[in-house]
Parts: sequence; structure tokens; C-alpha cells
Amino acid sequence: MNKLHALREHLVQAVPELERDPDKLLTFIQDGNVVFARGQHLSHEYRVDAQLVVTDYSGSLDTLMIPLLQWLSHYQPDLVPEEAVRLEAEILSNNSWDLALTVRLTERVVALVDCEAGRIDSEHRMPEYPIEACPATHWRLYVKGPHDDDYQLKQEWGNDGG
Repeated sequence: MNKLHALREHLVQAVPELERDPDKLLTFIQDGNVVFARGQHLSHEYRVDAQLVVTDYSGSLDTLMIPLLQWLSHYQPDLVPEEAVRLEAEILSNNSWDLALTVRLTERVVALVDCEAGRIDSEHRMPEYPIEACPATHWRLYVKGPHDDDYQLKQEWGNDGG
């Protein structure tokens, strides 16, 4: 599934701990189905519950969640916000935890049938829904905890638009 690969790549690039050790991010398709119409038309849509497991994570939840929500707003904006992301965590120590995030992803596949040529062209579509009000492509995440006096730079991702 192309969307799951793209989401994984985004998180690895956006989260410094995952960029240093991408093997900490495990991705699974936990449950899913294929939606299609009967007949010669072979276009279909994958609907899956993708599970992202981050092992032995020592960062804050914001440094993972904000890039995830940013990606979802661009590539999966039709999700119901209250149901978009499910979260499970296991505290391993005072400094690390295992996180499991489950996200519903859909991926449309357009399959055009040419009966005369005996050919089927299949194209996976991953339209991006840009947020026009915010054209930035390079991001810095600053986090302020409940006992902090000021915001602290936690991570950067994206490009400078050039």
C-alpha cells in the first residue's frame, strides 16, 4: 500500500529519533477490506487500519503526533477527527515507552480495461490536499511543558521550498 509507505517515510524524516533508528518504527495493516463494483470495471479502493508501532521511544508524544496529524491533513483529510487516530502505550521505564498508533487509510486504485488490446492499466492515486492558508514547507516544532518557562525546539522537518 503506497500510502502506508509514504506515511512511514514522512515520520522517519520528521521525527529525529526515527531518523536515527528507522527500525524503531514498525508498520502493519491490522485489518482492512477492498471496496469495488461488480463487472468489467476493476477500479477499487483499499480501506485499512494501519498500525504504526514505535518501540523504545524516548521523545514526547507531540514530536510524533504533530507530524502524523500534519500528514493526515494533507493525504487523508476525510477522516472523522474523533476516530482518526487510536493510541496505545506501554511505559517501559522513566525514559522510554512503546507506542501503537492505529490510523484508517484509504487508497484508490483506478484500473482501466482495454478489451481490444487485452490490457489493464492500474494506477494508485494518492492526491494531496494542500492546506492553502499555510504554504510553509519547512517546519520547526517547539514544545512547552507544564513546568517550563519557555518553548524548546524539539525537531525540524520538511524542506526550504527550493
